[in-house]
Amino acid sequence: MAERPAPLFLVVDPGASPNPDLPPGSYAAVGEAGRRRLAIELSRRLGSQGAGVASLHPARPPAGEAFHWGRWFTAAARSVLARVRAEGRPLDAIGYAGAGALALADDALLEALTSAIPGEAVGNNRHSTDAFLVGTEPFGPRSVEAALAALQSCSTDNAAIRCLEAAGFASRDLAASPWARFDVDTPLDLALLRLAVRLPGTRRPDGLVTAFLEMAALPGGRGLELPRLGAVAAVLRDREAQLVVAGRIPSAAWSYLETESACRVRCFIEERGMRSARDAAPHSLLADWTQRLGPADLVRELASLGDAVILDTRVVMAARAGSSDGSAWPPAEERFASDFLDATPVATAWLAELTAAAAESDVPILLGGHALVSDGLRILVDAAWLGR
Repeated sequence: MAERPAPLFLVVDPGASPNPDLPPGSYAAVGEAGRRRLAIELSRRLGSQGAGVASLHPARPPAGEAFHWGRWFTAAARSVLARVRAEGRPLDAIGYAGAGALALADDALLEALTSAIPGEAVGNNRHSTDAFLVGTEPFGPRSVEAALAALQSCSTDNAAIRCLEAAGFASRDLAASPWARFDVDTPLDLALLRLAVRLPGTRRPDGLVTAFLEMAALPGGRGLELPRLGAVAAVLRDREAQLVVAGRIPSAAWSYLETESACRVRCFIEERGMRSARDAAPHSLLADWTQRLGPADLVRELASLGDAVILDTRVVMAARAGSSDGSAWPPAEERFASDFLDATPVATAWLAELTAAAAESDVPILLGGHALVSDGLRILVDAAWLGR
């Protein structure tokens, strides 16, 4: 029996088109540099699984224009496919991976991702896809052109698997695999990754990534350290304490907290899947609170409910902006600074107030995005018990 053609992955590489507007040493510049190293490593690992890899230039739409993932991705995919066909190479599976996707994935997970059969889409997370492969047939409703036509309608990569399902492709969800959902989007996510690779049994990235995690310097000379980590860890180990977590918390993360931490847990779950929702504008009770009573009042209220707080601020940003598109939120540098409780560079008034209140709170507060309240919770719990 003839071997199947190698699948082809398009991997976002921030280094393929560096952003000249990022000041050296800024939070955003550190994030881009880290994600570029992760993209290089992921490309190498996919290649070791027998896949072909092509680099995707990061998408940077003109100011004032919303980014549409599907149009950007399919244009790049068709260009790569034209070159593959011109060289006479067969292809029956095409995929995508974000620069920070699968940063902690082991070889078994990558093997599962690269094994889509014709007519099947395999993704790291059906509800919030960061990496996928779709197997295609030579002709008909599940051809490569049919797959690209379905993906072209997706405004965000997070909805890719569901777009393919709607077009008639079967799907296989790898979200239950260890670390399948962990995706590095921000400098705080890099700090979580740095903490995770010190845990027993966690895959250690290659030297390029590991050295960066240890040597990167954020504004003010600080390293990739989670703020107030020791105080949060103490709460996780304390049977008499209570942890408050708010945001897009997956059921698996909540369950892990409930079973593996010593403290009691109070969760406020809002807007799971907001990045893959097609129509409804994001809505958040916590965002409403910030608008009615002020961000500092929200911080005080959350702090009054427990001994430590972990808050997914992107839900609040999306609801206040009326959009899940990050271009409508406070600028990236402000978001990233806020994650490290640094209000100095934050010009958006409500976010500056929230950040300053969190930094000044007697109750330790962690701010961040989806990674923090999903697999990040597992990292925090495991590190707490090991005293990391």
